[in-house]
Amino acid sequence: MTTVLPPSASTSQAPGVNVAPGCKICDGRPSLRLYEISTGGPRSLQKADAVAAEAGDGAHVHQSLPDDLYVVVRPGDRDDSEAGQP
Repeated sequence: MTTVLPPSASTSQAPGVNVAPGCKICDGRPSLRLYEISTGGPRSLQKADAVAAEAGDGAHVHQSLPDDLYVVVRPGDRDDSEAGQP
């Protein structure tokens, strides 16, 4: 699945992190950028989809129109304050 990012979502909160409010998989959570590929390349969406499938664990593709990129992302935890807690 590819979610088109609005222009405001292409700016990162931190390096490698962005928010895509319209993405049903990310559900408003920040996502970690795993891989980027230009939308202009031959079969670039298929390559991004393959990278996302290989990465697993919720990885999927966003499309950043202002950057002209397909971006493979993995959604972050719902509450990072509980990360690592048993």
